[in-house]
Amino acid sequence: MNEERIKALFTESIQTQISAIESLSEHIEDCVDLLVNSLLAGQRLFVCGSGASHMLAEHFARVMNIGYKIERPAFPVIALNQYAQAQVASLAQAGDLLLVFATRESDDSALIETMETALSRNMIMIAITGQQNDMVSGLLGANDLELQIPSLNESRVLEQQLLISQCISELVENTIFPQEHD
Repeated sequence: MNEERIKALFTESIQTQISAIESLSEHIEDCVDLLVNSLLAGQRLFVCGSGASHMLAEHFARVMNIGYKIERPAFPVIALNQYAQAQVASLAQAGDLLLVFATRESDDSALIETMETALSRNMIMIAITGQQNDMVSGLLGANDLELQIPSLNESRVLEQQLLISQCISELVENTIFPQEHD
């Protein structure tokens, strides 16, 4: 009985991954281009997440600061904490980026307030979400990006958020430091 459930969970994860790559490849490329251009222009990246996605936000910021696969200078990436809204209000400038990880419809008022503050600071936002996250999606403008993972299952969304964040980290590094990856 457990063996069948285990196979079903793995199958669901694999199917979500296949759907995600089919629907998100271009969006991931756009995200990498935006991050590379912004980082090279001296903009900062602020990263936050709601619920379980908060740990992914911290992990992504750490990898972007210390390096993913190579030893390199740190990128100006700031993991936001419980004072995220205040951090954005006091530190962010127009043109900086806010990367948001949110798995499902967010009732996290702190996350929404942080995004609203980012809007008021003329920041560019990138949201990596699950399906039907209307509160987060509704705050995104024409210059913002949303990578919407094709799943309502929080576990599947978290798995894909981790994979996407690792892809983004590696691709940003490869683009900015191509000679290190020969």
